[in-house]
Amino acid sequence: PGIAAVYDKLLVAEDLQSFGEQLRKNYEETKELLLQVAGHKDVLEGDPYLKQRLRLRESYITTLNVCQAYTLKRIRDPSFQVSPQPPLSKEFTDESQPAELVQLNQQSEYAPGLEDTLILTMKGIAAGMQDTG
Repeated sequence: PGIAAVYDKLLVAEDLQSFGEQLRKNYEETKELLLQVAGHKDVLEGDPYLKQRLRLRESYITTLNVCQAYTLKRIRDPSFQVSPQPPLSKEFTDESQPAELVQLNQQSEYAPGLEDTLILTMKGIAAGMQDTG
């Protein structure tokens, strides 16, 4: 639900954000009811192996989701700017030598690197989720 809220905040019109809030509330209520019916205290209580695998991947998938949300925001609103905090070293921000990935996709209708970043985040999230949904 936390990641969905990030997508909502960045990508959903303000007048529709209450819909996302209601969906997240319904999700939490449904989850609690299912846990009650199953007699469990926590999600995946009956499958500790899967629970551990998901927890190990969570930080990577979360990072990719946040990166994807900001990339989609930049694609939809080219004037949207994010300042990196703390400042990146010159090694990473030297504009005289663009990244190889950016050079590979020079025909993109979006700002340099955005389409590549979006594709990489989609592939990374899919790989991280594997067969867990």
